[in-house]
Amino acid sequence: MEPGKMDRRKPAVLVVSYGCSYAGAGEKTLNRIEADIQEVYPDCLVCRAWTSRRIRRSLLEREGIRIPGVKEAMEELLDRGIHDVVVQPVHVLDGLEYQSMTEELQTFKESFSQIVIGAPMLSSEEDKKKAVFTIGRESRPEAGKVLVLMGHGTSSSADEVYREVDDRFAAEGYDNIFLGTMEGKLDFAHVLRRILNRRPEGIVLAPFMITAGWHAVRDLCGDQEGSWKRRFEAAGFPVECVLKGLGEYEGIRRIFVEHAEKSMRIFENGHTDDRH
Repeated sequence: MEPGKMDRRKPAVLVVSYGCSYAGAGEKTLNRIEADIQEVYPDCLVCRAWTSRRIRRSLLEREGIRIPGVKEAMEELLDRGIHDVVVQPVHVLDGLEYQSMTEELQTFKESFSQIVIGAPMLSSEEDKKKAVFTIGRESRPEAGKVLVLMGHGTSSSADEVYREVDDRFAAEGYDNIFLGTMEGKLDFAHVLRRILNRRPEGIVLAPFMITAGWHAVRDLCGDQEGSWKRRFEAAGFPVECVLKGLGEYEGIRRIFVEHAEKSMRIFENGHTDDRH
């Protein structure tokens, strides 16, 4: 948004994500989430921050494109005279990345009039239900096959959310959709044991990540030894890869918009420095 069109009575909306080193994947997901939020709040400045220093540095060196981190983005808002901000994270859950972001934002508590921090994608039972139905409705595999989704996983207690979502797929009738993670308890060995018990005709792999970036391209669907694709093939299964990030699902993007809307209501009610 052009500065002159911004309504100064309304907060800026800072959309925070890990980032993506694959331009096409980012355009289909992160850009669209930001565009959806901008559409709902046309009079607000909607801007971005990426938490991954590695990705930001790579993009700057490779394409000359500078994306600020959280600290830089908040400082830039202050430089523009903006002292109210709604922060909408584009994280799957309240894991280490989300927690690190909130800690960084706390350092600006005295500099801003209001900082309202939105919730990650899977922050409530309703969020989980919406995510399961969205993916199940749009990506359920054909008869005889199973869909294996790979999330990142986390060493924090939030890792349990992945198991809850996996259980919900089965509970809602999507018994041919399985969720595993690179880290945490639902690792490849866990998923393989469940697949072996079912003996499907084939496996469809897709990321349970906002973007189909590095981990999706290499760790999930790569041809190098150790990828989930190669490991499932070694176990005797035909494998098909679908590089579709969660941000490509309209229903998933809607969850983030709804969280931003809740944050905006909190701002309008005058609460300060809230998390929800």
